[in-house]
Amino acid sequence: MPVEIIMFKVPKGTKAKLRQLSPNVSELLREQIQRLFQDRAKGSVHERAGRLCGVIKGGRRDVATSNEYLKQYGQKRAA
Repeated sequence: MPVEIIMFKVPKGTKAKLRQLSPNVSELLREQIQRLFQDRAKGSVHERAGRLCGVIKGGRRDVATSNEYLKQYGQKRAA
């Protein structure tokens, strides 16, 4: 199998931490990159978490479109 070499910088101590997870750091990174590609192929976050939409009862139904709510969004509350 043809391969490409990718080099990147990481904070000091990262390699030692990775070796604690697996003595073969290259294999560990290849597996994690492959998992990342597989997860992205499964769809958007909404598609993956769609089953959770609407499970909380009693909340405001217009949070994303309510001008009244959006005006308050991000403002600091008085202590």
